[in-house]
Amino acid sequence: MSIPDSINSNFLASGKQPKGVIVLTVVLFLSFLWAFVAYWAVSSRAEILQGTEQVLRRMDHAVGEQTRRQFAMIGVFLGVADQWITDNPGADPRSDRRFLRLVENFRERTDRAIDIQLASEAGQVFPLLAKAAAPPPALAIGDTDYFRFAMGGDSGRFFIGAPQVSSASGTWGIPVAQRLTHPQKGVAAVVASVELSALLALYEEERIRPNGAIVLVRRDGTLLARAPHDERLIGKSLVGGQLYREFLPRAERGFAKLDRTATDAMEKYVAYSVLSDFPLVTVVSTAAGDVFEAWRRQMLVIALLGVGVSIFALLAAWRLTRVLHELSVRTAELQHLATTDLMTGINNRHHFLSLLYHEFARGRRYKAPLSLMVLDLDFFKQINDGYGHAAGDAALKMFASAATDCLRGMDVIGRLGGEEFGILLPSTAVDQAEAVAERIRVAVAKIAIDTDLGTVRFTTSIGVAQSQEEDESVDVLLARADAALYAAKAAGRNRVVVRAS
Repeated sequence: MSIPDSINSNFLASGKQPKGVIVLTVVLFLSFLWAFVAYWAVSSRAEILQGTEQVLRRMDHAVGEQTRRQFAMIGVFLGVADQWITDNPGADPRSDRRFLRLVENFRERTDRAIDIQLASEAGQVFPLLAKAAAPPPALAIGDTDYFRFAMGGDSGRFFIGAPQVSSASGTWGIPVAQRLTHPQKGVAAVVASVELSALLALYEEERIRPNGAIVLVRRDGTLLARAPHDERLIGKSLVGGQLYREFLPRAERGFAKLDRTATDAMEKYVAYSVLSDFPLVTVVSTAAGDVFEAWRRQMLVIALLGVGVSIFALLAAWRLTRVLHELSVRTAELQHLATTDLMTGINNRHHFLSLLYHEFARGRRYKAPLSLMVLDLDFFKQINDGYGHAAGDAALKMFASAATDCLRGMDVIGRLGGEEFGILLPSTAVDQAEAVAERIRVAVAKIAIDTDLGTVRFTTSIGVAQSQEEDESVDVLLARADAALYAAKAAGRNRVVVRAS
């Protein structure tokens, strides 16, 4: 008993569209919010990683330069010592005051961080000064790899050994050896020992705290120095570590992430480089956890804020939908009151006529037939007077119910006033409308209302009319249907009369 407009009105009144808009808005807002959080997380993490790479590369370059200068200084002196011995073939460098003064001056210039010794071809070490500490083992290095390499290698190049503890001072040192160009007086090589503490002091000052490290490694993977210092790691081979397995074979300088470092088993970011003029590798690292610690704290705060905003948005949306639901219920109630006859529950006069105007215009636009019934309860005043107004009200309700049961879903029934009703049949020719009217008349005649004063029975008179192309307005159609109703009453009531024109 409704038409598309009434369906749309009910749909709008139900609040489904506003609720859908709210849900869509909240979904879009939360999607944008969390997409922004995700974008910020990814971009800020990438920026932190990029900054870490730049810092580590600069540090590695600085550490490499400091280390290079340290060993270059040794190389210069070893070259000077070799040249002095070559230029003084008759002198014994083990006791010649000029050579000893040269050695002492070099020690003074290096704050005694570098010790100089002489060695025989068999590896017997000759201490030059009483305070000097020879590299271990005590006074023989013939079996060490660096001494063997030096004796079998170029006289203009020194070789670096694994760190050793001095038997005299108990300090760690990195030994180096270089073969003399012209051995004499039983002296075949110059040996130096770099105090590990000198390098560690430089590295410790530079490293990133708390878990960062700076490592000096021989090209073959032997660990020479590490800050923070750990004696257990000195001399350890790092060849099996991820750096030597994956990254150094591809590039002699770079930045990498190590899932598990060989020295402290931590996940770290490292910058590394091979010193081109020495068989050494410098590695500067920082723990991945330290790099992203501040980022994680920020992410936690932002995530908590995002959760709070999301909860607030959901609560606000829930509250708003509740308000809209209550508003839609009240709107529907008001619309029902504005369009419904309270006595019978069908359309009131105003709403029925507005639907009639709409269907009349639609029928003219699409040249669709439109039929109209006007119905009146016969002798209704006698029911009120003889059985009371309650019986009259019951008669109106049962009439509306019986007539409604005879209609289609697209048909519209309304109360025009008093005991007069109207029925609108869209897209229906007058002969079809007449058949519907006859069914209604028969159904009404079967109504029986039991009261204290007896059973109430009544009939209805029905006028039927169809809109014509020449009808200029709804009033013409209404007048035609009213005329048919009057004709039905004049003919004795309880009948259907059709007025074609």
